[in-house]
Amino acid sequence: MSFPGIIELALSGRGPSRGFLFDPHRLALPCWGLAAPKAPAVLLTFDRHFDLVAPTAPPARGLDAKALDEHARTRLDERNVDHILAAMECGLISDVIAVARAWPVGAVKQPTWTSSDGVTLRLLTAPTLERLLDDRQALEVITSASDALLDFDLDCFVTPSDADPFTLVPWPRTLIRDFLRPRGSDAFWNSVLERCRALTFAREPNHCGGVVASNRLFEEASHVIFEELLETDLP
Repeated sequence: MSFPGIIELALSGRGPSRGFLFDPHRLALPCWGLAAPKAPAVLLTFDRHFDLVAPTAPPARGLDAKALDEHARTRLDERNVDHILAAMECGLISDVIAVARAWPVGAVKQPTWTSSDGVTLRLLTAPTLERLLDDRQALEVITSASDALLDFDLDCFVTPSDADPFTLVPWPRTLIRDFLRPRGSDAFWNSVLERCRALTFAREPNHCGGVVASNRLFEEASHVIFEELLETDLP
């Protein structure tokens, strides 16, 4: 099954066997539906923003991937900030571990969130993976999970310029590597990748300095994520 604007990858390295590339981050919702249709999975997401806003129009449980794709495109926030809690509402995701730095308006900042059907789920947040490794609860969430989903937003790897906050500075490969693979993270990544069912990757060029800049940044990030972390071919 294929959807407009979503590229599926067959991964043959360490960790997930399926990968999905797209631009608007809310399109992760149908990809998670394709990857985890039966049981909720723990989500590990890397982003510049904590996309933890509760959806005003959450999807119903039991929707297939096609219906989730339509819902994401037509009913979710165009700011791409509510797809995670939407996936929790419809039972695709259980607990969330989010590594990000900025809080969109309306994002849930509490360590737990209760869905409309009364299920309380954990929202564990940290600004860096290095900080996350000090969180014993986050490590327990991963090691106790049967399935995991790994998610990236390319704008995780940009920083607003000190001179002009509207100018985005892309990270070099060395900084991306240090951020994703800090000292002492090997055991954590082994636990994640042993359980990882799929990878989703949002490129969102408008948040990364435009098409040309985002393509260059995607190439740098891909070397670290695909070649070094997943030990598979570049997309």
